[in-house]
Amino acid sequence: MATVSEQQHRFSTQPVIFMQNHQSLADVLHELMRTQRSYMLEVIKFGQPTTPTMTLAEWSSSDAFILLTQRYSDYLYRNHPEAVREAKPVQSLWAQWYFGLLLPPLMLALLLEPRALDCSVEHIRVAFHENGYPCTFWIDVQEDEDAHYLNAQQRIDRLIQQHLIPVVNGIAQHGDINARLIWNNMGFSFSWFLGELKTQLEEHVVLQLEQALFFTSRLLDGSDNPLYRTMLPRNGQMVRRSCCQRYRIPDVEQCGNCTLNPT
Repeated sequence: MATVSEQQHRFSTQPVIFMQNHQSLADVLHELMRTQRSYMLEVIKFGQPTTPTMTLAEWSSSDAFILLTQRYSDYLYRNHPEAVREAKPVQSLWAQWYFGLLLPPLMLALLLEPRALDCSVEHIRVAFHENGYPCTFWIDVQEDEDAHYLNAQQRIDRLIQQHLIPVVNGIAQHGDINARLIWNNMGFSFSWFLGELKTQLEEHVVLQLEQALFFTSRLLDGSDNPLYRTMLPRNGQMVRRSCCQRYRIPDVEQCGNCTLNPT
């Protein structure tokens, strides 16, 4: 596989007039989502929040996180007050709300727009549903100028380092769920949305991303890749490595592709 330094950035052949788009990045991304995946605008907001929101440091603090996940647990177990509650599957499902809602829009922004959105945690605030789970993300749109000429793999690597790892650590630090389970769930989200983008990305870009995300043990800085082997090839398809544990919550069914289903 070619090294990153040998890979030509896919935006480098764009005409100069295209590269000098004077629209604000927030407007460009809003229009991109409106035309490509309009449903994303229900959960992704650009600019200053108009509803109460929290930073990562705020919602991942012990007091706030316990309150949020307790509210979510109350909601999930509302019809089964006698059941023994398990924090691990509750937090697994809670984290799936977070990454399932946020990851696809960030991938869309980073892979389809030449200007790079800064995905650092300080630029993304979260609003929570009354039942405790993440429901809306407010993005203070800043351009990541250092990432402008990076290729797709480098941009996603930057997303992992700047946003995903800190958020996973913020959830896992409380001890009821291990980071590996969260990453296993997130691997499926990456794989699914890459499939959604296959008609819009060049084939070699998709293959490069799949190789980097799931079959390369190190990130570009040499640190461990937390998504390594979270998705595996089986019978011509990519499948998740392990169960997300949601089936352990009353009235919550197994995923259709659960690893516990008989093959």
